[in-house]
Amino acid sequence: MAETTLGTIAETGRETRSLEQPRTVEASQDYLAEIVGSETLAGQRVQAGPILKLMYDTAVAVAFRHCGMRPVMLRLDRIDLTRVISHMDLVRIEGRMVELGRSSMVIELRCYAKRPRERQFNPCHVGFITMVALDDKGHPARRIPDLSYDTPQGRVSKALAAHRRAEIEERKGALAWIDEENNLRVEDVAEPISAERYDYLRPEHTEVRVKGQVISSSPQPDGRVRAGDLLMWLDRVATYTARQFCRNENVITLSLNDVVFRRPLHATDRIELVSRVTYVRTHTLEVAVDIIVHTLEGEQVQMDRVEFFLINFAPSGEKQRITTGLVLSNDDEESLRMYLKARTRFNFWKAHPESHLTQLPE
Repeated sequence: MAETTLGTIAETGRETRSLEQPRTVEASQDYLAEIVGSETLAGQRVQAGPILKLMYDTAVAVAFRHCGMRPVMLRLDRIDLTRVISHMDLVRIEGRMVELGRSSMVIELRCYAKRPRERQFNPCHVGFITMVALDDKGHPARRIPDLSYDTPQGRVSKALAAHRRAEIEERKGALAWIDEENNLRVEDVAEPISAERYDYLRPEHTEVRVKGQVISSSPQPDGRVRAGDLLMWLDRVATYTARQFCRNENVITLSLNDVVFRRPLHATDRIELVSRVTYVRTHTLEVAVDIIVHTLEGEQVQMDRVEFFLINFAPSGEKQRITTGLVLSNDDEESLRMYLKARTRFNFWKAHPESHLTQLPE
């Protein structure tokens, strides 16, 4: 099934709803907790991939608890991973339902971490994942329990859902004008950077390509790829691309942007990830990863593009200046457009420090 159909069914209308009694936010909430990483790397920063996978797994648990059907991921809202999580930290992800579509479920995920020497959990970050319930035939279900907001947590979730929708529209609006711009020029797009560069690369020379299958430790019954495994692979490729560009192994993900998975992936698909550096600042850079699906029938489909924002660290743990720069050209309008979007995103988030949604606005 094409993901456009999946998304349309999931997000529009509520014409058919289960005859069951509505479920409260409290009844569907759940959590997962795990000691992350490797003991041999204890104390070092853990990559984003395992955290993203644990967030996905928590969303699956909450969605299944609410509807009793197998869920798949449709959308991942932007997530900021600004608090350090280290190998052998205990990470706890708490999930709760905040909004329903016809067959879709928006789940708020709050991450907490505790180091071995600490007594209490510390809040890390907040994210939202939209899941879609599937029926026995693998189609989006039209009969899932409704959500009751008539409890203390329910009222908070209702307000949070409205706040999230408004922020998504604001993010879309901040970027919408760029696709309408024609004849972009380097002098209009590039920003002056005071950092000294020792060498420069064109965007196409930063490209990294990998191709293979997403191997899951627990495959889905119908052969679909679990989105959590794909997220780990995406983060690994983005991190490798950034490390190659910076010539430094101490680069980690700070955030990834909104992404909608437009079609399901199957175990028989060959997945090609094509990544490149699109934007560079003094200590940070953005890497875009395109997901290209090669089906068993020989079809090639460009599925999605996921943008990661990463930071360059010295071995001591301090921020380290990036000494490689990007060379833009007026002949490469696609790179200019990607650079301008990345620059606009950076300035948007700089102006919205509350974007992690740790609390509702006053």
